[in-house]
Amino acid sequence: MRAYSFRKIISVLIIGLFFMQLIPAKSVSAAVDQTAYYQDIGKKLEFWANKYNIPPVLLKSIAWMESGWKQYELDATTKQPLMDKPLIGRDGIGIGIMQISSYSANDTETINKLSNDIDYNIEVGCQMLNQKWRAYPKIGDGDRNVLENWYFAVWGYNSWAIRNNPNVITGKSAYQDSVFNLMGQKYNSAITFIPGATQFSKSMLPPVNPPYFSSRWSTPTPTHLGDLVIDPTSLISSGGGPGAQAANGDYWYKYARWGSYYALGFYVTAYNSPTVTDKSIISQKILSAYANLLAEADALMLEGKDSSYATAAKYYWTVLQGPNLDASISIRANQGHLSALNKVITEADKLVLEGSGPSNLIAVQDYGMVLQGSDLEAGLAAKAKTGLLNSYIKLLAEADKLALEGTSTSKASANKYYLAVLEGPILDASLTERAKTGNELTRSAGTDPSPIYDPSRGTIPEPIPNPQPQPEAFSLERLFGTRAEETAIKISQQGWADNSSPIVLLARVDRFQDALAAAPLAKKLGAPLLLTSPYQLDKAVLQEIKRLGAGDKVYVIGGEGAIIKKVSDSLAEEKIVYERIFGASAADTAAAIARKIGSSKQVILASSTSFPDALSASAPAAALGIPILLTEQGTLPTASRQILKDFEVTETIIVGGKFAISTAFDAKGGPLESYGPLRLAGETKYDTMLQIVKYFNQNPRSIVIATGENFPDGLSGGAFAALSGSPMILIPKGELSSDTQTYVQSLSGKTTKAYILGGTGVIPSTNEKLISDMLTQ
Repeated sequence: MRAYSFRKIISVLIIGLFFMQLIPAKSVSAAVDQTAYYQDIGKKLEFWANKYNIPPVLLKSIAWMESGWKQYELDATTKQPLMDKPLIGRDGIGIGIMQISSYSANDTETINKLSNDIDYNIEVGCQMLNQKWRAYPKIGDGDRNVLENWYFAVWGYNSWAIRNNPNVITGKSAYQDSVFNLMGQKYNSAITFIPGATQFSKSMLPPVNPPYFSSRWSTPTPTHLGDLVIDPTSLISSGGGPGAQAANGDYWYKYARWGSYYALGFYVTAYNSPTVTDKSIISQKILSAYANLLAEADALMLEGKDSSYATAAKYYWTVLQGPNLDASISIRANQGHLSALNKVITEADKLVLEGSGPSNLIAVQDYGMVLQGSDLEAGLAAKAKTGLLNSYIKLLAEADKLALEGTSTSKASANKYYLAVLEGPILDASLTERAKTGNELTRSAGTDPSPIYDPSRGTIPEPIPNPQPQPEAFSLERLFGTRAEETAIKISQQGWADNSSPIVLLARVDRFQDALAAAPLAKKLGAPLLLTSPYQLDKAVLQEIKRLGAGDKVYVIGGEGAIIKKVSDSLAEEKIVYERIFGASAADTAAAIARKIGSSKQVILASSTSFPDALSASAPAAALGIPILLTEQGTLPTASRQILKDFEVTETIIVGGKFAISTAFDAKGGPLESYGPLRLAGETKYDTMLQIVKYFNQNPRSIVIATGENFPDGLSGGAFAALSGSPMILIPKGELSSDTQTYVQSLSGKTTKAYILGGTGVIPSTNEKLISDMLTQ
């Protein structure tokens, strides 16, 4: 995969040095018959595709997109493969024919195999494509030989990101559409595909973001069959590799009750094939999988949460998409599906009634999930659209009110609400234009703060034409106080206007675990994260809670053993409602926070004893809504393990090296084997930070800089950085490493705003000047 796929990011320099040391110099190989050479590669792709139950035509097209079927570089003159020069992508990371980039920088054996063993490279590519098949929304009945059913998996193979949404691309095709185009032009003439078109109607896809994980999608028509060799034994019980690399129904059926969600695709593929004449055995397996999914969905309905209802709806929907083998099952699934979606709408309606901006943000997501993907029963669709339209109107009213204030903090809050409308389904063109105008007027520093409209007038004027964008001057601002609690207050004041956050999170100042794990929850709730002494509530912190207008709730992170009762009593005395989120240990508290955030197919696993790795990951985790779980170095806590199972996690991003988190975790047979482990680690904490920053590849238009020497000043930074999707960069008190300087220099011309968290005692003025110089050179 390319640099922007989900993968292990390491520096170009490390890769280059590694190959110089690891791969012995060889002379250019003797001339090869290129026709025979590419025929042999084609056969290898077919073999491994069929082994992993992937249509070979699909794998061939992906391989061509990634590398042009090249495992090695080609001589510029003879076009012969140079066997001593494995193909490394333009990003300096992807290796070989499938451009594999998920590997550990220290795993020389794996890198060597990926570089010099084309069969191994292709097999890993198959495993990664199947991982994306499991991670992203299922399409239709999951028949693996229907090419259209692979659309989201191919999207994810490159990058499950905005840049591959056809609605935001102009002048070229999205990656996944280019792959489908290749299948039509190069390998399968049955697919007629116009370059620049999309296999899914743009009107069905979200206007900006990738689809919701719990969305439900019918297979687009017309459909096209691939060339998968249908082997019932392979599909049922033997396909794929060992453990989580299995590509067969029985493995996932036996894995867990919810595993039937994946198992059905394999069973249905065999059932739908005309070459399978005796369907009695496969029919029974499908019925058993249906029973599992219905039981799992019924259990989720009892949890009473919007995220649980959404997942239940997905499971009921999946049963409805498969063969109708029992009328009573279809009736039960249909009733469950409608009930689950109605429950999601009801929860969203409650959030809208609360009236706060953060509540409306969550409601927008709930309504959007209901509407996204498949056709809905007319009454249900109307309810969701009415609710979504109402939440849009309330968000825009709140945004306009904040825009009237004209301060940088109020405009930042307003911009967040305008973006929520722009990123949701388009229901009213005038509201979309109003949000676009508001976005333009509030996103840039120095923009005329004149309001879009005055809510007191009661009417909405015609949208103001978008102003011509002007280049933004770079600015750097330091947010600090004499104590960490005060720094957190300064961060809150920068990011949240007066009375803009009815919800606040409160964590103890002297431990990093609770605060960093809470960053994604803070982003979901649109709330700042404040810090307190574990023994008493600082008057300045209480005053900030009041300034924010926290009339709904303060979430106290940690039990009374972490933040004593005296602190929560101080809140109660001020008639401030509070709720504790806690567990018996730091890992238990992180797990409790994860459940409050809601189910996610991705999690980040960080050390409970080493703060820099978790601090670096808190910003992207918060921005993307990825829960942060904690672990000891050699033992995965029960609470973290249970979250992996309950959330059906398909990608576990380990942050930190072996001294922080044992490599036994992500080794074969380790506790993370079934949960898609991917490790981001470097030689030092700053190298690891760069790995994390480059992997998530957040928009560097604004950046947040914190010290890597101690944690208090950066604890609130993750939630603050997530407001604008900014990366967080850790630097030392002393000299910056050459790699860090190179990265910061690469942001020159891209970054227009930088925030430094903490005073000159933690980040000296010399480093402040160095950063400013590098970003403006």
